[in-house]
Amino acid sequence: MRWERNMARVGRYLIGLVSLVGYAAADGYCNDHDVSCALWAKNGECSGANADHLATLCPHSCATCELQCKDTNDACADWAKKGDCKSNAGFMLKACPTSCGLCAPSCQDVETDCPGWTAAGACGDNPEFMLKHCPVSCGVCRDECKDTHNDCPGWGADGACHKNPGFVLKTCAKTCDVCGETVCDDKNATQCAIWGEAECANNPAAVMRDCPKTCGVCQTVCQDKEKACSDWASKGECESNPKSMLSLCPQSCGICHALEKFGNKDEM
Repeated sequence: MRWERNMARVGRYLIGLVSLVGYAAADGYCNDHDVSCALWAKNGECSGANADHLATLCPHSCATCELQCKDTNDACADWAKKGDCKSNAGFMLKACPTSCGLCAPSCQDVETDCPGWTAAGACGDNPEFMLKHCPVSCGVCRDECKDTHNDCPGWGADGACHKNPGFVLKTCAKTCDVCGETVCDDKNATQCAIWGEAECANNPAAVMRDCPKTCGVCQTVCQDKEKACSDWASKGECESNPKSMLSLCPQSCGICHALEKFGNKDEM
C-alpha cells in the first residue's frame, strides 16, 4: 500500500511539475558526441547530405545549440514527450535542446540533509520537494564528462588533449573522451585519494583519466541515462512507470526542463 501511495504521489508530481518553483539547476552544456565533429563542420558536412544526423551527433559544432544552452519555451517538455523532437526536429532541436537531449543542465542538491532524507525514502515519499531540492541525491543528476569551453571541438581536432593535458583534459573532458562510455568517477578511489590533486597537476595525462572526480573534471548534470528514453517517454512510460523513469530518463520526462526553468541561477 505504501508503494502504491508513493507512486501516486510521483504521478501527481509529473503532472504538476511545470507549475512548481524549484531552484537546483542552471543553464547546461551542449556538447558534440564525436571527436571528428569539428572537422566535419569545417568541411561543410553540417549542411550536407548528413545534416539531419549531424544536428544531433554534433550539436555544438553544427550550431544546433550553443555551448551554454537551455529550453526556450515553457511547453518544451510536453512537446518532447509527444515525440516532437523527431517529428518536428528542425524547430525542436534549437528551441528545446534540454528536453530533446542535446543540453544537459548543471544541477546540485541545495539542502545539506539531502543524503539523509534520501536514505529515509523521501525521494519517493515527497517527490514534489525532493526532486527540486535534492536532484543529485535522488538520482536525477549525476557526474558526467562535459566540455565547458566553446573551443573544445577545435582544440580536440588540433590534438590539444595530448599537447596540453593539464588544461584541456579538464576543460574539454567530453571531447578528450576522459570518461569513455562510463560516468565520471575515480577508477580506484583509494589510490586516487593517495595521489590527490597534486598528482593531477604533476601527471595529468594519466591521472585525470584514472581519477576524474578527484581531479575536478566531473560536471554534475541532468540528462537521460539510456538512449531509448525518448521513445519510452513518447509511449507514456514517464506516467505509467515513474519509479524508474524519473531518475533514468529525467530529460525525456521533463524533470531537467523543470529544474532548468525554475533554477535560481543567481544564488548558485
